[in-house]
Amino acid sequence: MYTVEVDPLRRDDIEQARRATPEEKARQALEMMRAAVRLKRAGLRARHPDESEADIDRRVREWLLADD
Repeated sequence: MYTVEVDPLRRDDIEQARRATPEEKARQALEMMRAAVRLKRAGLRARHPDESEADIDRRVREWLLADD
């Protein structure tokens, strides 16, 4: 077995995550998902500038429901 040196700041993040309650973890997961959707939407708008908001919404839903 080997040891891995962890950055002290990263170690603090890991310890904080371990101490988080299930509710805090769920909230953080939802915040990350919302951020991912915002980033995806922005990327789709940049790639498809002529599409309507309804079309962008459809593409976001397809992405969210994709099985891959």
